[in-house]
Amino acid sequence: MKNTMIMSLVIGAIAVSCSAVENTAAQDSSLPDSMNEFINWNLDHGVCGTWSEEGVTEAMWVGIPEGLKVKTTHTTWYDVPTQQLFNSHHMVTEDGRVISTGSNVMTWDSERNVVVAASSGFDMGKPYNGNSVLVGMTGDALSWEYTEMSQGQRTVYENVMTYTGMNTRTNSVKVKGGSGKAWISESTRENPCMEMLSDSGLAGTWERTLPDGNMLRQVVSWVADEHVLKYERSFKVKGGDWKSDSLFVWFWDPAHDHIATLYLDAHGTVIKGKVDSITRENGMVTIVASHEGSRFGGLTMSTQATQVITEKTITTSFQDMALDGIRHEMSWSETPQTVNRVD
Repeated sequence: MKNTMIMSLVIGAIAVSCSAVENTAAQDSSLPDSMNEFINWNLDHGVCGTWSEEGVTEAMWVGIPEGLKVKTTHTTWYDVPTQQLFNSHHMVTEDGRVISTGSNVMTWDSERNVVVAASSGFDMGKPYNGNSVLVGMTGDALSWEYTEMSQGQRTVYENVMTYTGMNTRTNSVKVKGGSGKAWISESTRENPCMEMLSDSGLAGTWERTLPDGNMLRQVVSWVADEHVLKYERSFKVKGGDWKSDSLFVWFWDPAHDHIATLYLDAHGTVIKGKVDSITRENGMVTIVASHEGSRFGGLTMSTQATQVITEKTITTSFQDMALDGIRHEMSWSETPQTVNRVD
């Protein structure tokens, strides 16, 4: 089907003029002096990880029929010992058929002093293979010339991949020398943390007034291009000013394939955790997470916390609170704590 750096450009296509694509690719274009420079360009742009896009196939690739609604997933990783960059792709129709799958590897051609790539895979069950040469690199875009052999037909393509944000990129492709317009597709880095928690109702401002008149405020928001959920808690003595006292962040841990957490506070506490389960029932979201870390001058605190989120409240309860592995009832751990939404 394609050099997977081309990223299934048949999908979600938007027509643009050939001259516009060529001008964009040519602007301030140069070539890297080494594989290390090329690798660092990609790492700086966040190429590694899983990207996905949805759309309708176009009449671009020899082995792919047009007019099919598909979702394509691309995974990119860097192999440090060999200084090679790898890609794989998987294209699936809305009825579950895999119509294209393949991989490619990018490496350095020491004879020509240029980055090259080799690709292979299957389109509609039939093999294809291809080779690419990097022909341009700008601040945000890579330009390739890709030659593919598919079903006995040789086709040369011009491809430009442009990063449009920290987690978004576009790809344009056209047949070299052809009179047709280039096509553009858009892909987005997958964000499992947001996907799992977007409808949890956690984001917002929550407050609680204590019996002595002091107050707690918890502001929950998405940061880092909506890849990190941040809780920032503040405390106000009655009649005083708000003071930040703790920070709690949730994020996706790709090494362990779960939502991880990190809690820090003004006492020097460092507690790591992971989300064990997320359930939804009767308009409520229940999140159970396990936590363990250093607190109270080096003691190991461990517990399991359960949050029940409704439209107006978050109620947190703790189970099996322990210090250094011994069950310990903290002054605040044995009774559920509720904060109320104020924004």
